[in-house]
Amino acid sequence: MYHSHPCTYCGRIFYTYHSNKEHAAKILYFGIKQHLIDYNEDHKEYELDEAPEIEFNQMYYAIVELKDPPSGGYELK
Repeated sequence: MYHSHPCTYCGRIFYTYHSNKEHAAKILYFGIKQHLIDYNEDHKEYELDEAPEIEFNQMYYAIVELKDPPSGGYELK
């Protein structure tokens, strides 16, 4: 199953393929967080600033499950 979530600052769609939604949430959290850091946007974004455990839980409920990868999305592994 593909799982996706947009960047909380720029809106880019990130996705990962994983059978475990909890693990997918962690991959998406760390991938989006690293994207924010790499593009010097982390200080501008306030949604992913809580403790990682809280963010994993929020990401778990917010991610979208898809049968196919999202068009134009960026894959995280």
